[in-house]
Amino acid sequence: MSEVDRTRLERLQALMVEKNLSALICRLPENVVYLTDYWPHHGFSVAVLFQSGKPLLFIPEVEQEYAHPQWAEITPFGWGLLKDQDLYTNYRHFLTQVRDQHDFSSGKVGFELTFEVVGPSYRAAEPVVPALPWMHLARDVFGESLLVDSADIFSTARAIKSPYELNKLRLANEIAEMGINEALANLKPGMSEAQVGAMIEHKIRADGPGYKGARLVRANAEVGAGPIGSTRGTLLVPSTTYNIQSGDIVMIELATVVDGYWSDLTYMAVAGGPNQRQREVYNTLLVAQQAAVAKMKAGNTFGDPDKAAREVLEQAG
Repeated sequence: MSEVDRTRLERLQALMVEKNLSALICRLPENVVYLTDYWPHHGFSVAVLFQSGKPLLFIPEVEQEYAHPQWAEITPFGWGLLKDQDLYTNYRHFLTQVRDQHDFSSGKVGFELTFEVVGPSYRAAEPVVPALPWMHLARDVFGESLLVDSADIFSTARAIKSPYELNKLRLANEIAEMGINEALANLKPGMSEAQVGAMIEHKIRADGPGYKGARLVRANAEVGAGPIGSTRGTLLVPSTTYNIQSGDIVMIELATVVDGYWSDLTYMAVAGGPNQRQREVYNTLLVAQQAAVAKMKAGNTFGDPDKAAREVLEQAG
């Protein structure tokens, strides 16, 4: 069972009152996770939050076992089988019920009208995002004048993490480090960048599910090695068939998602052991990183950690 994070829901509901939003209606997976702690598999679920009470969750019946009844009032619907109605027929029925059973006379409806980079569903190979038919349906049911963009309210709410969220992010990082540790223990000259990335992903996918209650785990590791490959990492260039040479710097860029909560780790290693110059540069960067971390505390600006790190690097030449 999943403990309900009332802190974040109450913060969001307080913002809804402040912004005069009667409801939030969400389909983007990251917003469904935020409201219900359930990570959609296919991206067809809908979550609705009002100014008080539990969220509503409209979910394909094939995914129902992954939802948490203590978090949301769950309504399953048939999807994907011959017996099932058209998806948008189901959506219309659900949204009409929401409209008819709640008072929208004094507030707007927060809706996902703008988005660029999105967190995918578990079925990342077949991503689904709200599109024009969904927008037309919402405008038809609620009226265009009632809908306002919800991007700002979610950004504001997410700016402060609750203890529950911090624990979820720590878990995602612990599982990500399983893959990193596997790479550090087994990295050898002669392996290709692609082989190292696959080794990392295999470890996470194999041993992540079940670890401290984790259920849905995915990972994407990109590896760049050598004087050219290791400089491409910031651009997230895919791993290649380049064979790692002894003495090569190897950069690992790793994204891991655990039940909808993400980890982003970047690690550097040297195949076969570092030389003196590599040690010098690495250790200087480590001191710079620690100086930045020391400035990450309440009351400082976003620029303070950056400035602290740059000062260490400038002093080192």
